[in-house]
Amino acid sequence: MTSAFAKKATDKLNVAVIAVNYNSPSITLMANIAMADCKTRGWTCELHDGKGDQVATNSAAINFINRKFDAIVNIASDNNQMGAVIKAANAANIPFISTFSGDVPGITADIAANGVVDGAVTATELKSLVNNKGQIVKLNWTVLPVLRDRDNGFKAVMSSVKDIKVIEVEVKVPGQVEDVFNQLTNILASNKEVVGVWVGWDELATPAVRAIERAGMKDKIKLVGIDGIDETMDLLRKGGSPYVLSMAYSHKAIAEKAMAVVADVADGKKIPFRALMTRTCMVNHESAPAAGSAINFKTCTPFSAEMLAK
Repeated sequence: MTSAFAKKATDKLNVAVIAVNYNSPSITLMANIAMADCKTRGWTCELHDGKGDQVATNSAAINFINRKFDAIVNIASDNNQMGAVIKAANAANIPFISTFSGDVPGITADIAANGVVDGAVTATELKSLVNNKGQIVKLNWTVLPVLRDRDNGFKAVMSSVKDIKVIEVEVKVPGQVEDVFNQLTNILASNKEVVGVWVGWDELATPAVRAIERAGMKDKIKLVGIDGIDETMDLLRKGGSPYVLSMAYSHKAIAEKAMAVVADVADGKKIPFRALMTRTCMVNHESAPAAGSAINFKTCTPFSAEMLAK
């Protein structure tokens, strides 16, 4: 696929970056990195914040297509809910690239870490941390494809552990931070048998920690998550928090890869895979980067045995 005007990557492309939930930390970071990379390339870039409204996000994307933008980059808006947008982009010969939005027919590429793997790894570590028994609260929003994948990975592990009971909570989005704090506070107020909490994405970790601490259970409950945002790196670095482990990925690598795919398509290069998977790394107190430093994704590992070997 080439861009609508058959421009080259060295030309001044017009690129739209859309995000239905821009204010979520991981999405904010990826969108901002994509915008910065876009401008570095000398392209004209516009960002649309859907503010949690998928219909408005779709309308904005259609408007970019009608304005003859050269590419659409979707940051974590469910591609399954954007069928009309993808169809319109295909009809206009405009590449549609996404991150963490789901591999569906018609897109150019979706760049993401493997949610099933990350869900399974974090679930495996959590069940070990709680000694394979007790009650675990799972907090997630399964509308977004990557979060469904993480959920499936979690369930694949926990389904065979007979002495663990999972309390499933579907989080409300938008309003996820307040909802997690309120729902977990209510659960812990009446249930002192909870020993673990799993959050589908790391934005939920901070309100979960507050709820656990309010319940006076920070020394009893282990909390794990996925994303590796700054807030959770701070928790891991300081130690003493219920939050003990994250599967982190490089927001920078993923966002910049999305822009690199735009450039490759503009230059007529073939994208070898539609689902482009990136690596994740396990981070705990011992391996958390120093304050002001980033995770080194060239040397870190997703495997606990390799962490111990170091």
